[in-house]
Amino acid sequence: MNELDSVSGKLQLLALIGDPIAQVGAPLMTNAVLKEKQIPDTLMVPLHVHSGDLPNTIIGLRALQNFRGAIITMPHKQQMLSLVDLASDVALAVGGCNVIRRNSDSTLSATMLDGDGFVASLLKRGIEVKGKRVYLAGAGGAASAIAYAIAAQRASELIIYNRTPEKSAELVRRLSILFPETRIYTGSNIPQHVDIAINGTSVGMGGDIAIPFSLEKLDRVTVICEIITFPEKTALLTEAEQQGFTLHYGRAMLAAQVDLMLDFMLG
Repeated sequence: MNELDSVSGKLQLLALIGDPIAQVGAPLMTNAVLKEKQIPDTLMVPLHVHSGDLPNTIIGLRALQNFRGAIITMPHKQQMLSLVDLASDVALAVGGCNVIRRNSDSTLSATMLDGDGFVASLLKRGIEVKGKRVYLAGAGGAASAIAYAIAAQRASELIIYNRTPEKSAELVRRLSILFPETRIYTGSNIPQHVDIAINGTSVGMGGDIAIPFSLEKLDRVTVICEIITFPEKTALLTEAEQQGFTLHYGRAMLAAQVDLMLDFMLG
């Protein structure tokens, strides 16, 4: 049965909020899981919202009695945190959220599952994080959550690079307080001798053929990871494949998050 065939007055609405949204795969994946799990009268739709319109959008969603929650994607993860009533410890620690829930009293709760989803996708493939040297490009909402989760898994070292050095330095400062057992420091766009290297930025999304960091000094045993889902094989992964690295796709992280997000939004 087509999802639209089941739309009635009983519909419980989920959303994905971002700008742009044409590239996102979460609604298709989430609706497929809803169907697989036989969760009735529930549908996810994409909402294309500019940053300046986000506060008014959230006011409207609070008023919708059948709105249950939303996945939050770029560039709204940090701004959204200021528009909710309750936030999890990890969301507060990283300064952003990627999923919200409307409670019965119209309040909004938020958490950040990018990090948990990313680590879960690695562990599902048998790629351990504990005791590993990990390189991360990015210090935005998703990257910060991944950094938090990597440190929480007790990686031996976490090297963070960002094009704006002040952002990576601030992330390092906050995480070093929370996870003193992991050596956390800033790096450059030329990582070397790490077990896992992650692109946590938007570089490579859509038609962008740029590469967020150099592969030149990495050993071929390094796992090269993406969080981008469109295109599935970014310029970074294409080059890494040509050089014989092990690849980890962004879609794996999204798939690992879907169950976690549905649990949060639907309770």
